[in-house]
Amino acid sequence: MLISDGKNYYVVPAEVRDVADVSGAGDTVIATAALGFLSGLSPKQTAVLANLAGGIVCEKPGVFPVERELLLKENIILPED
Repeated sequence: MLISDGKNYYVVPAEVRDVADVSGAGDTVIATAALGFLSGLSPKQTAVLANLAGGIVCEKPGVFPVERELLLKENIILPED
């Protein structure tokens, strides 16, 4: 994932996952990004969280909701600005 403000950019690399189905991954990324921005996360933090949520969805067959607990189990460290 790449996020840019028009002058600088930040790349969030994909993590190796056991992909079962990509259905709903894009919708999950967009919804998580919206939630991140509305919650006051920085653009970098939002990108990391949205990328993680999209990856989790890909591990499950069919359309799968990502709940808060699944994100917390990943023990990610959000980047500083």
